[in-house]
Amino acid sequence: MKPHIQWWEAGAQPPQWLVAGDVVMTSSYNGRIAAAQEEGSNLEIVWNGSLYDLDYWAIVAGSEHVDEAYEFIKFASQPETQAAYSAQIPYGPVHPDAIAQLDDKQARRMPTYAANMEGALAIDTAFWVDHGEELEQRFNAWAAR
Repeated sequence: MKPHIQWWEAGAQPPQWLVAGDVVMTSSYNGRIAAAQEEGSNLEIVWNGSLYDLDYWAIVAGSEHVDEAYEFIKFASQPETQAAYSAQIPYGPVHPDAIAQLDDKQARRMPTYAANMEGALAIDTAFWVDHGEELEQRFNAWAAR
């Protein structure tokens, strides 16, 4: 199998390779696939077995603008704000009410759309903190053989 694997290094590569016929399947950022679809490419996402991870807002200790940071987080976390963002690029909003504010076509493109979450796997951050370095070394040794 190893000789047939293409390792991508930039988010633009997977949809480009699919469109060119260089690969028959790949992992990819869903926003990149959506952009290729909007340009007329006949690409589809298989959501079952997809991986997802959560992002977080953080305020650096000792920041001078803590109140403004809290205001931004409050603003960015509102369903209306998240729906406006997700209407432009189908990255899943975390607020459950945001998807309901999208038109049905765009809502179905979200990784956080209920049907797309079925069979999705959460990245286990604690596992990767504990085992990531060891597994990366094992993987690199395998890849170098």
